[in-house]
Amino acid sequence: MRLRTKIASLTIAIALSVAVLILIPVRGVVMNAFRAELGKKAASIASNLSDRIANFILLGDRYQTEKAFYEVLEKESDLEYIFVTDEEGIMFAHTFDSGVPAGIFSWNPLNERGSNVQLLETEKGDIRDVGINIFEGMKAELHLGIREDSLKDTLLKMRYLTLPVIVFVILLGVAASIVLSRFITKPLSEFAGFAKVLGKGEFGGKLKVRSGDEIGELAQSFNKLSMELKAAMEKMEEAYTYTHLLQTEKLSSIGQISAGLAHELKNPVTTLKMLFQAFMENPDMTREDAAVINKEIEKIDNVLNSFLGFAKEKSFHFTEINIDKLIDRILSLASFDLDSYSIIVQKDMMGSLPDIMGDRALLEQVFLNLVINAIEAMPDGGEIRISGKTDNNFVDVMIWDKGCGIPADLRSKVFNPFFTTKEHGTGLGLSIAYNIINAHRGELFFDTNEGIGTVFTVRLPKAEQAKNVA
Repeated sequence: MRLRTKIASLTIAIALSVAVLILIPVRGVVMNAFRAELGKKAASIASNLSDRIANFILLGDRYQTEKAFYEVLEKESDLEYIFVTDEEGIMFAHTFDSGVPAGIFSWNPLNERGSNVQLLETEKGDIRDVGINIFEGMKAELHLGIREDSLKDTLLKMRYLTLPVIVFVILLGVAASIVLSRFITKPLSEFAGFAKVLGKGEFGGKLKVRSGDEIGELAQSFNKLSMELKAAMEKMEEAYTYTHLLQTEKLSSIGQISAGLAHELKNPVTTLKMLFQAFMENPDMTREDAAVINKEIEKIDNVLNSFLGFAKEKSFHFTEINIDKLIDRILSLASFDLDSYSIIVQKDMMGSLPDIMGDRALLEQVFLNLVINAIEAMPDGGEIRISGKTDNNFVDVMIWDKGCGIPADLRSKVFNPFFTTKEHGTGLGLSIAYNIINAHRGELFFDTNEGIGTVFTVRLPKAEQAKNVA
């Protein structure tokens, strides 16, 4: 859809929305006022009629009662029916031609109230049933139904009056869209064409849009971007040779580090080898020999520690962690996936678990990975249960899913790096999680049943236990 069409549609939609938002309240006010007057009219008719037939009901004169009903029906064309019950609540007289409808006493029960009005939806349209109690303390009730035909006629007239307004609004929207299209879509078309030129790598061109508003500012920004891209491309071409040499140097540095590591280790290893050969010929070890061995081992240890320190990305930052709060944060992070897959989460015994000692960011990575795996194990929705328990030294957190389980031939590979059954998975998630938990002196293991589900258990030392070990 072209932008001009979108602007026209949007302008017309806004204009129509404004018209509708104005007309709907007006319509509501008219309907409420009319219905209020209709209710007052029905209540007045019912009150006068009840006074007229009160003695007839006490005397049991059904004929005079029905005669009074039909006289009222002749005068009031809006009335649909009239019926009355006697002192015992039994139907006494009515104006129904086809007999008394089933369930009529449930239409508008008074339940010891003096009067009540109930809107009824019938096959003949909306009818207001007005009921009043004829004798206080008795079950004699008078009910009359008044139609809303005149209300429908009024609404129909309003509809005819509002139609020209709507047509005028549509024409106004079309005119406004034409004006907007002339001043907006034409420059934007030029912007789109210029963007395609930039996308082809043809930098340095300029837009010839002259305007003092935001469109002009946008054109200047495009022109500036084009010139900057041209300058950047020229610099990139100049820097290509340097970048190539830098990459070569980087590879060489890696080789030098490896060669240096081998050289640093070779000398102490050679020394140790010579000493052990001497010990094979002469088992006696002097203090000097022991000192040499210790010195060479320390040298090897220092070299390896330096290399590991160079390769290590970051050190752990251990703090006391509340498991319940940690799980709540993970569920908050995974809330979009939980809602998307219609997953329900049940937490059991998490609030009573003691704190643990660990790296919060890394443990969040572990639990988030396990929760996401549980969600993906149930693509059609289901329930995830997260429970906890504790013993003297450890805290266990179990994450249960009701997926299809892990096949027996794959269970031994679950924690292997790069092993995955997902189409776009890396196979590193569980492997990294396993190493993180091991670094926390904990355990990560699982139990699974095909067709029933899987539970992964994260076992971590309590905070007080971790402090004692440290």
